[in-house]
Amino acid sequence: MKHDLPNFALLIDADNDTPDIIAPIIEEITRDARLSVRRVYGDFTTPQLARWRETLANHGIHPIQQYRNTVGKNASDSALIIDAMDLLHGRRLDGFCLVSSDGDFTRLATRIREDGLSVVGFGRKHAPKAFVSACERYIYVENLGIPPVIAPTQPAIATTQPSPPAAAPAQLPSNQNSDTKTRSAAGKASAQTEQIKLKSSLLRAYTNVADEDGWALVSRIALYLRANHSDFDPRSHGASNFIKLLQASGTFELKQRKQGNGTAHFCRPAKRQMNPAYIAALKSAVSAGQGPNGWSSLAAIGNYLRDHGHNLEDSACSSLTEALHASGQFDMSDAGGANKEFRLGKNAKEA
Repeated sequence: MKHDLPNFALLIDADNDTPDIIAPIIEEITRDARLSVRRVYGDFTTPQLARWRETLANHGIHPIQQYRNTVGKNASDSALIIDAMDLLHGRRLDGFCLVSSDGDFTRLATRIREDGLSVVGFGRKHAPKAFVSACERYIYVENLGIPPVIAPTQPAIATTQPSPPAAAPAQLPSNQNSDTKTRSAAGKASAQTEQIKLKSSLLRAYTNVADEDGWALVSRIALYLRANHSDFDPRSHGASNFIKLLQASGTFELKQRKQGNGTAHFCRPAKRQMNPAYIAALKSAVSAGQGPNGWSSLAAIGNYLRDHGHNLEDSACSSLTEALHASGQFDMSDAGGANKEFRLGKNAKEA
C-alpha cells in the first residue's frame, strides 16, 4: 500500500543537469518510496534554467531560488546541503534522493548514511566515483532512457543557390583507415574486458551467498552486488532486470524453487564441458585434502592442484569455487562463510 512505502526527500541540483531527467527519475524512485519533499535548487533567473519552470509545475517540485552573488561560488550546492541537514535532524524521513553528478555532495551522502538513512543518487556516468560510492545506490540517468547531454550545434545558413552535383565519396587516407580499425578493435577489446569483469562479479557474489546445496537465491545475489557496488544496474549491461542479466551471461543455471510459502528464483553455475583430466584432478585433490570430518578445505584443494601442475585455465572457469560447482561432482559446506569445504558428492561416488 502507498502509505507503507518509505518516506524520501527528493533534492535536485538544477545547475548540474536539464529538466528532461526529472520525470524518469520520479517514476523510478516512486516504485519503492514516497516523495514527501520535492525541491530543486538553482538560480532560475538565468536563461540556462528557464526551461525548468514547466517541469516544476508538472511534478509539484518546490524551487529554491539561489542568486549567484559571488563568482566561482555555488550557492545552490550550499543551500541544498543546509536543507538536507535540517531535514535529517527533523527525523521524519527514511531516506534521500540526491539528483546530481557533482562530487561536492559526497560528504553529504556519507553524513546522511551515518544516521542510518538511505541515500539514492541519480546522475550522469561522468559522476565522480567517490560520490557514486558514497550513495547506497547510484542510478545513471542514461539507463532510464535519457540521452547524453550534447552541445548545441550552429544551425545551417539557408541559401537560394542550387546545390552542386554530388561528389564521389572520398577515399580515406590509409593512415585514417588504419586508425578507424584500431579504434574498432580497441572498442571490442574493452567490451570483452567489461564482460569478463561482470561475470567475475556475478560469480563472486554467488560464492558469498550460496546455500550448502550449491543454489543461491537470486535476490540475495542482487542485494550483495548493490551493497558492494552502489552503481550496479542490469541496464548498464543491456538487460532490463537482474534475472535477464544472469540468463544473458551464460554463466548460471536458473530454477524456481520453494521459498517460504511460495517460490523464488535460484541459480548456480552452469555445468560445463570440462576437461576430464581436470575433473579427475579435482576429485584427487578433494580426496587428498579430506580431514577427519570427511571435508576438504578450498586452500588444501588449491595447494594440491598447484603442486601437481594443474592450472585453473584448464577448467574454463574464473575461480576454483566455480570449477568445483560447475563440475557437478561435489558437495559444499559453510556456503556463505569464509571457510568453505568440499567433499565428493553422490554423482562423483557413482561415477
